[in-house]
Amino acid sequence: MKLDDIDVRILSFLKQNSRMSNVEIAKAVGLTEGAVRHRIEVLSTSHAIERFTIETSGASASYYAVVMLKAKHETKKMMAEVAAAKISKESYEISGEYDGCLILEGASLTEVDSKIDRLRKLRSVADTKTFIALRRW
Repeated sequence: MKLDDIDVRILSFLKQNSRMSNVEIAKAVGLTEGAVRHRIEVLSTSHAIERFTIETSGASASYYAVVMLKAKHETKKMMAEVAAAKISKESYEISGEYDGCLILEGASLTEVDSKIDRLRKLRSVADTKTFIALRRW
């Protein structure tokens, strides 16, 4: 899907604050609320918007890990398998010694460790290197 300037602005507002109302976005981009609602629906169904999510405060602390992946064979197949497993918060195909970089999030270190174990069991993953986040800055 080709995004126009208004779509890009709507996405920018939602990235900054996913709870921003359609009315507020409409005022900011000069459209009606209905037009903004329709554009967001189209952005969602075309997968320009993959998902809506939230970030929580320290009250419900999360644990994070960065996992570097090496593919057994083809990087794109490995990344497709990783995406289908829905284990990571974010996934990136990268260049260099490793082929993929994932951000994992869990409510506990046990949950993060379980996700790492699930990644290591994927057929297309040859090797992993994991970094556990100690503190967020």
